[in-house]
Amino acid sequence: MTYQDAYDQLTTLVDEIENEQVPLDELPGKIQLATELITFCQERLRAVETDYQKAIERLPKR
Repeated sequence: MTYQDAYDQLTTLVDEIENEQVPLDELPGKIQLATELITFCQERLRAVETDYQKAIERLPKR
């Protein structure tokens, strides 16, 4: 899964929950999935930030 896939899926879930389109019996599963998607996105963002910092550190100093 890519970051964009997870983000799009999360956005859809949030919209469904906010617009009360999720039956009550399905809500716990949707919330769990949203939590997993948030965790995935956070980890991906941290990894990109780390890669960015490493790239900056390798640049020659002026």
